[in-house]
Amino acid sequence: MASKDDGEVYILVDWVDLVKTREGYEKLLDNVMGKLPQTLGKIGDRVLVVNPIIYHEAHRTIITNFTQIAETINREASHLARFILKESGKAGIVEGERLIIQGKLSNEEFRKLLGLYVKEFVKCPVCGGLDTKIVAEKRFRFLLCEVCGAKSSIRKI
Repeated sequence: MASKDDGEVYILVDWVDLVKTREGYEKLLDNVMGKLPQTLGKIGDRVLVVNPIIYHEAHRTIITNFTQIAETINREASHLARFILKESGKAGIVEGERLIIQGKLSNEEFRKLLGLYVKEFVKCPVCGGLDTKIVAEKRFRFLLCEVCGAKSSIRKI
């Protein structure tokens, strides 16, 4: 028998003998699973919440927290802006923290475009994880998943 200073008592048992029986294996497995952090969960249980602050002035649309949105999804603001502007067919520029779009872009349209961007350039097509990064190799671009290690090709914007 072995003990620690904090009062917990541990019995040293050879784990090889434990796994020989089904009950011993399940007990060992329950013990290990109980020591894992509770933050580990099922694939796809993480959700990105973005709340764009959008103003409409005359014939312009201004998204004031644009760089914050890009940081939330772990992408460069310029890459996200190129996608939004190309898909919406409007001209615009990233100026400081905000994106200024020439023309009106409704909240629904922006959210739909953001969802398309996340589906194509953020979410891993293999495991559904959101911890990805874009890597360039020669003239090709890939979405590299940091969860499962999958590498998927993506189009250039």
